Amino acid sequence: MICLAWNRPPAAACLTRTVAQHGRPLYLVVCLPDRSFPAFRPSENPSALEKALLQAVEAKLGCIQFNTANALGDILPGVHLWLMPPEAACRLGEHFPQPVQWQTEAVPQLPLPQLKPWFAPPKRHTPTRAIVIGAGIAGAATARALAQHGLPVTVLEAAAPAGAASGNRQGLLYAKISPHHTGQTELLLCGYGHTRRLLEDLLPARANWGGNGVLHLDHNDEETRRNQALAAQTHHAHLYRAVSAETASRLAGIPVAQSALYWPQGVWLNPPALVHALLDHPLIELYSHTAVCSTEYRNGTWQVETSGGRAFQGSHIVFCMGAHSPLAALPDVSALPYRLIRGQTDLAAATPYSAALRCALSAAGYISPAWQGVHCFGATFIQHDTGCEWRAGDAEANRLTLRKLDSTLAENLFSDGRNPNRPSETRCDRPAPLQGHAALRCDSPDHLPLAGALGDICAMQQAYAKLALDKNYRICTPCPYLPGAYINTAHGSRGLATAPVCAAAVAAGILGLPNPLPQRLRSALSPNRTVVRALIRGRPLLEKA
Repeated sequence: MICLAWNRPPAAACLTRTVAQHGRPLYLVVCLPDRSFPAFRPSENPSALEKALLQAVEAKLGCIQFNTANALGDILPGVHLWLMPPEAACRLGEHFPQPVQWQTEAVPQLPLPQLKPWFAPPKRHTPTRAIVIGAGIAGAATARALAQHGLPVTVLEAAAPAGAASGNRQGLLYAKISPHHTGQTELLLCGYGHTRRLLEDLLPARANWGGNGVLHLDHNDEETRRNQALAAQTHHAHLYRAVSAETASRLAGIPVAQSALYWPQGVWLNPPALVHALLDHPLIELYSHTAVCSTEYRNGTWQVETSGGRAFQGSHIVFCMGAHSPLAALPDVSALPYRLIRGQTDLAAATPYSAALRCALSAAGYISPAWQGVHCFGATFIQHDTGCEWRAGDAEANRLTLRKLDSTLAENLFSDGRNPNRPSETRCDRPAPLQGHAALRCDSPDHLPLAGALGDICAMQQAYAKLALDKNYRICTPCPYLPGAYINTAHGSRGLATAPVCAAAVAAGILGLPNPLPQRLRSALSPNRTVVRALIRGRPLLEKA
């Protein structure tokens, strides 16, 4: 692995020469001097390689953000471009496991942050095979992130891939963020671009995703203030901007009564299609309808037994079980705190009026443009309810939410099919109501994912017991990690944006690769945070045996 760095965007010819002179994998680390789009000056007579490089870079620039690293993978085979905004350019050591080789004068670097022992990374074990438990968006993305770097992966799924929370017919990819600089906002923006680039790479034909952006409507005073504050952040105007109701109507293709925050690169997508594309790799072996009964670390490997009597072994194991996490066959996973939230989306056959909708509309609920003649809309959020069956009552709740979002559109979809603007247009053979999808979302108490290396909870509770008496007690005891064990779950309703980038971060930890997330985010996502918080509150996650 070679990491070369520049203190500002170099000319395209310089990058081309560098690519031609070095082996693979090659990381080109370009530090951005300010919050403006990078320009790689082309040659007067560019070579074929330079043209290919510039074309690839241009295709991946649309969703870069200026909060943290932007990892533009495989701009050419084995060549990765990392764009580091000023906030990240002075912290390269947090992202790159080995010193970069400066091709220009170096950007001054800040010292690495001092970490609590439970946030310090574990000792790396040489990976030979990973076992990923779960084949939703988190499990599929984790398997792909490992396999694309050469590690064989076994994926064990108790049902079928994308059968639970990743099974909606259409979901929206955009980032409902705060105007304040929070960890969740940083993660969502970083993950939004990561997934958007992933879609272009894995599903370039756009048969299962698309749209003309996402309009998040100013549907109440609070959302209007939030959207206005975000629109004032002009350095991200390429990601989101304020639009009037008139402009929103033109973008959407139907009348829109409210102003909005417009995400031009936002899309609807069919999550199962993305999951299957992620799993389609020669180094990934998928075992569907294979429930895990036991997991044990023995003789230097993880031993996994399944309901079918089969046994699997791996040097590493990653739990991506979503709402099934509380039932994991490992107490260090099942004991972590989860919040399960029932959600249902519903479907409606398109009408001539609704078929004109080009943008997804989002407010308290959402509706996507029609795909294959059907709209997807929703969604419900019901706590303390673990039922996964489709319910007519929830469908009615979704219809009421859609009426609040756009009463004309809802009336058109749910009445006799007349176009309110063209009463002569009717749908003679109105189809029977379509049934949507219900599942449990898995969230965490602080609404951030659980992603990273797993500690041995009982050993942690013993090592850090004094924190129960004094949360500020200084302890330097290294964290007793479970060897080669990781987790990537609790993405709530934001998994399309957060699960793939968390998968890349987990893979970086396992394989010793550059990490797309800064240390402050990795600490915020670490499952060990929940172990220590519970200990401080006097409610340890696991009682002594």
